[in-house]
Amino acid sequence: MSEEGKPAEEPRSEVIRVSAQYLGQGMTFAASVAFFGWVGLKVGTFIGAESLLTILGALLGGAVSWYSLIARVKMRLREGQGREESDEH
Repeated sequence: MSEEGKPAEEPRSEVIRVSAQYLGQGMTFAASVAFFGWVGLKVGTFIGAESLLTILGALLGGAVSWYSLIARVKMRLREGQGREESDEH
């Protein structure tokens, strides 16, 4: 392959890396909602309130996943600010 083709490969691999990162976060979100919904269904079946607890479990799973996502974004922002400060000094 020619030298001209190499620079085009670097941005493409970067796009794939970033896309995979966000795909993983989306899969974590979906798995958490499904897992907490399933737990709500099982507990609800045991005590006789399966519809209510299934919904509450799914909402709890979404809330936990959303909190986790926000925490990761804040952590990455702090890491980015730390790099910028070290570049300036």
